Amino acid sequence: MTATAPRAAGGGQDHAVGEMTLVEHLAELRARLVKAGIAVAAGFALGFALREWVFALLIRPYCQLPRALRAGSSAFDPDRCSLVFTDPLGAFFISLKAAAVVAIVVAAPVVCYQLWRFVTPGLHDVERRYSLPFVVISQLLFLGGAVFSYVVIPRGLHLLLSFAGPNVVSLMEANRYLTFILHTMLAFGVAFELPLILVTLSLMGVVTSESLRRHRRHALLGVFAAAAILTPTQDPLTMSLMAVPLAGLYEVAALSARLIERRGAGTASG
Repeated sequence: MTATAPRAAGGGQDHAVGEMTLVEHLAELRARLVKAGIAVAAGFALGFALREWVFALLIRPYCQLPRALRAGSSAFDPDRCSLVFTDPLGAFFISLKAAAVVAIVVAAPVVCYQLWRFVTPGLHDVERRYSLPFVVISQLLFLGGAVFSYVVIPRGLHLLLSFAGPNVVSLMEANRYLTFILHTMLAFGVAFELPLILVTLSLMGVVTSESLRRHRRHALLGVFAAAAILTPTQDPLTMSLMAVPLAGLYEVAALSARLIERRGAGTASG
């Protein structure tokens, strides 16, 4: 049984022209998965070693809130910002989540690169030329979304924790807080991939700059709907903080599609 992709030696060697059997495909996939797994394990080990620093970074949005919104009693040092856990395994799971953050950041470029090397032999020359920039830009957009969410999270927390009034303060549970932070950063990171998806569809000829402009109103409605689904709290402020930059990224994608079309027209005329 054979495949139509150009031949590639197992273990990630340079690709040569030819055909790969199914067994060779599986061997190549296994080699890529092993390398990706090693990157994840290395990132997780590094994250576990740096877990206290990572946790201090993740808790900072909560610590930026006014003291009136945070727990304060004789059991806590008033000069410190602390979270609590109520499970005997709570501290261990907190460390795992902090380590997972570093593992994702460290391993994501390696995992995407291994994926790119695996699928590249089956691509045409034009597709292969765009694949590596696609991987790099996707990483930058995801990181940009995560960083943006980290900056705006304190505003969302301030709104959410202030609903109960001045006589109620939060006794924030560490695991739930970290889950909220990580889900929010992940949602923003995924959402910021929107322009890359639209540009890819433009390169494939599925959408045009004219269609993007014509359906701008529908797209904005979809952006706010997506923000309502992706944000973990669904409060209006957090939704708006995601939807507004997404609307801006949509305009960037429309402009990029127009530039792609002009370049394609110039190449065709030349």
